[in-house]
Amino acid sequence: MNSGMLPLAAWPAADRVGVTGVFTDIDDTLTTEGAITPDALQALADLAAAGLHVIPITGRPVGWSEPFARDWPVDAIVAENGSVALVHEAPHGVHKLYTQDAAERESNFRR
Repeated sequence: MNSGMLPLAAWPAADRVGVTGVFTDIDDTLTTEGAITPDALQALADLAAAGLHVIPITGRPVGWSEPFARDWPVDAIVAENGSVALVHEAPHGVHKLYTQDAAERESNFRR
């Protein structure tokens, strides 16, 4: 039994033809010691250049995530454990999409 991961090159093209995007964690997956490395940024750019949607996900607050949504080569970042998506808008902006309406967010904030 093989318990190790296989290289992506071993994944048959016919089995991966339907893949349209990549979701990934940020902390200690894309980042190393709290910062994104040049090779990780290049990997994101390579995925986007290959036509794949790239969406990192984090439990971190929306304010922490917003600069990355603007500056990284990604379609969006999902923050606050899925509560908000920061959708990248060219050239350097983001649009916030919330899963809760404004009244519910305010009530949660007050708690």
